[in-house]
Amino acid sequence: MRLITKSDTKTRRIAAVGMYDGVHPGHRFLVDYLRLEAGSRGLTPAVVTFSRHPLALVRPLEAPALLTSLEDRVNMLGEAGAEDIILLSFNESLRRMTAHDFLEMLHRRYGIDALVLGFNNRFGHDMVEGLAQYRLIGEKAGVEVIPAPEYRGGSAPVSSSAIRRCLMEGNPSEAARLLGRPYTLRGKVVDGNHIGRTIGYPTANIEPTEPRALVPKNGVYAARVVTPDGVRRPAMVNIGYRPTVSAENIPQPDRRVSVEAHIFDFTGYIYDEELTVEFTAYLRPERRFDSTGKLRSQLADDEKHARKLLAPKK
Repeated sequence: MRLITKSDTKTRRIAAVGMYDGVHPGHRFLVDYLRLEAGSRGLTPAVVTFSRHPLALVRPLEAPALLTSLEDRVNMLGEAGAEDIILLSFNESLRRMTAHDFLEMLHRRYGIDALVLGFNNRFGHDMVEGLAQYRLIGEKAGVEVIPAPEYRGGSAPVSSSAIRRCLMEGNPSEAARLLGRPYTLRGKVVDGNHIGRTIGYPTANIEPTEPRALVPKNGVYAARVVTPDGVRRPAMVNIGYRPTVSAENIPQPDRRVSVEAHIFDFTGYIYDEELTVEFTAYLRPERRFDSTGKLRSQLADDEKHARKLLAPKK
């Protein structure tokens, strides 16, 4: 897999354009079809994607949180079978391109001779509609436009928006079904308030690596945490404002949501190390307790529930 960030016409390519956030089964199906068409035409299969979500420029307040970091997205697209990944910066110039200008730019700067148009996919400032129009525009730009079939696999219909909705509603199991894998959140372990260790539940306070990463709905989760040694370990994770131990109990706009993982049967110094959290099941909402004793009792119940859910299937 090659990451292309500058003009490159040495290789003749067939490409598909998209954000590919999450790289879900629908995206993988599109890459599979891209490879099939590439083989029949003697072209290199490539995907064209963007360093940031287009809405971050067009309508910043509506830009979604991300299911994958740029690094993870690129790696997953490579694993899915894209040989070249063309990374574009979505700036004002790109935003204002018509469909013809965009296709002509891809042909001229990146050697793209054919484009697979994903189901319901559209591009260009002029908001062209319909395959026939895209094909006519493609002919003028020197790019053959090929329609991709609709994905009808086990998780269909699937979209990045639907996956985000599941996570924001506290339904990681449905998100995992749509993604084809558990939703993960990567981050560095940073210093916390150390309250957990005083009640027998030490936690790793995780700062997401991707600033715009989607943090699931507040609450307590059964999860698996990949520690720096590469081992996937059972855990429970709390997302929220820690109302029992925080000085302020009402969330304020400038207060940050915390992500804290208690990893079962694990001891080790992991500050400044990176962990990956795989969300499995939503256990309960976050709530305030009158004392740390009551919190400890609830955490014990949460642990039993989480261990049961995470136990190997017999």
